[in-house]
Amino acid sequence: MAAFVAKQLVGNKISSVKGEISKVAGGGEGEGESAEATEEELAIAEARREAEEERKAKHDKFEAGREIVRDDIRKKYGIKKKVVEEVDPDAGRIGRKKKTPLEMQQQQQAQAQADSDEEEGIMDKVLGYFTPISDKLSSLWK
Repeated sequence: MAAFVAKQLVGNKISSVKGEISKVAGGGEGEGESAEATEEELAIAEARREAEEERKAKHDKFEAGREIVRDDIRKKYGIKKKVVEEVDPDAGRIGRKKKTPLEMQQQQQAQAQADSDEEEGIMDKVLGYFTPISDKLSSLWK
């Protein structure tokens, strides 16, 4: 355990000294090295982008050739090309359609409005019952 701790302490010092020596030996330009590294990274990124574009172009070229062969086979055997129609995603659903967040918000607002209207209706009824009683009590107190 003690050997491990000693190695860690000395190892950190040695690695820092090695880093300083490499800076001095390399001309002491840490900024120049980072600028070169970013230029290399940019060049690599550009090369990858170009390779991806070439790959896509090659794929499109082969796919066009395959489509020509497919058309020839369809003509030879009298096969009609399948027409892809847009399918309603809810066509085979057994349950109901999921609501969008906007629909849910509108439903909540409508429910809140109905609840407030209901509360107002109840309050009107309660006040309707107590108004004649309060009138009678006020006439008695006078």
